[in-house]
Amino acid sequence: ARNLPNKGKIMKRILSFSFVAAMAISSLNAGVLATVKDANITITDEEIAPFLAQNNLQSSELSAEDKKKLIDDLIKYKLLVAEAKKSGVENTDEYKRQLELAKDGIAFNLWQREEAKGVSISDEEAKKIYDENKQSFMQPDSVTASHILVADEKSAKNAIAKLSKVKKEDLKAEFNKLAKEISTDPSAKENGGDLGSFGKGMMVPEFEKAAFALKDGEMSKTPVKTQFGYHIIYKEGSKKAETMPFEKVKDLIKNQLLPGKVNKKLDDKANELFGKINVEYAK
Repeated sequence: ARNLPNKGKIMKRILSFSFVAAMAISSLNAGVLATVKDANITITDEEIAPFLAQNNLQSSELSAEDKKKLIDDLIKYKLLVAEAKKSGVENTDEYKRQLELAKDGIAFNLWQREEAKGVSISDEEAKKIYDENKQSFMQPDSVTASHILVADEKSAKNAIAKLSKVKKEDLKAEFNKLAKEISTDPSAKENGGDLGSFGKGMMVPEFEKAAFALKDGEMSKTPVKTQFGYHIIYKEGSKKAETMPFEKVKDLIKNQLLPGKVNKKLDDKANELFGKINVEYAK
């Protein structure tokens, strides 16, 4: 799971939430997460949704400790809100003014969401962008590789010597097995040193040069030194640069075009309404 901000930052973010931002998040089934009976406070899934969305997190990604911190901070926030109301702030003219502004914002956001439902991007519109910008959809040369990382050259050479005795058809499996046993890369215990596919510019230069120079199914014959230590590289496969097919990027293009089309619809509506009124500017 991704790391959450520290507790202080969590509280700061909660206190900075706007009601309008919270309303913009789709409702969840409001499962109860905590209650404070003597303060009449209930914390639900629905109430933590805005914070999770703001941090691109899912509830399932939170550790038990982080979830408890979030719940505790929301309770503290509600306690402070109760104190604010006790102070009589709701009777002030400023409160009433800001409440009306909040109502305007909520009304606009809900209406805007409904207006957006009627907007879509056709395949033809997306294809036009694709054809005019094919260079933007170029998938560069890439390799699929695994690595074993060790601290010293001797350990790397010993690993290479051991793997050099393995039959070619068994090399990948044995390579991944050894990576789990000796690699200092923390993720190796889980993925056997698998790095997936990567293009140029994604790895440190020494590693990249060695990986791209290998043939498919080949292992580096000498250790590759980088600032991280000594690597043994197994190159599983490679792909030449190619333009991604339209069907593969169609939805991505549509998602990128949609906000602009929604904004244009709203701008057109605003200009239409503005054109029907007479504005008297103060001199």
